[in-house]
Amino acid sequence: MGKHTKPTDPQEIARRRAERAANEAEISRLRAQGAVVRLDRARRIVTAYRASPFVKLRDSNTISAAQARAAEALTEDWAIWRGLDGKPERLDVHVTSRKGGEVVTDRMLKAGERVQMILSRIGPLDRELLVALVSGIVEQDVAPPWREAVEQITGVTQSVRQSQMVVSALENLARVYRSHGRMRQTA
Repeated sequence: MGKHTKPTDPQEIARRRAERAANEAEISRLRAQGAVVRLDRARRIVTAYRASPFVKLRDSNTISAAQARAAEALTEDWAIWRGLDGKPERLDVHVTSRKGGEVVTDRMLKAGERVQMILSRIGPLDRELLVALVSGIVEQDVAPPWREAVEQITGVTQSVRQSQMVVSALENLARVYRSHGRMRQTA
């Protein structure tokens, strides 16, 4: 492999500067939209994704691993229930609904039953908060502005207390999952 040297051609220097400036602008744009942007050592974008509020809270060590697993389990079941998990269905389990040619599968129905059962075992405030966050993540494919959701549902405006509300809801969710043996045992 050859040695990397700085270009001496003025056009090449200008091109690289423009490339770096465009890359920095893209990084700023993505982060301003709430994306998590991972860079390599040369500050090139490796990955960029919109993290859910649960990922952000887990990454900041605001919620425990068990609370994060409970949020993942609810989100996964919600996606299956709504037919938005991206997995192809087996043809032998289809049941056609009466409205608009919509296909509902046994797998979707079972996931919906799990979601309803789990949500029925937590308090109404926690349920409303989790429904708002999970439905935004799954159905609208956006990470909802979770602090706004907490404020709208609970009336809490202080950021620390908003985090505590979500932590409390997730702890109650984790307890329900633990009592029903549904949570995956991953670290």
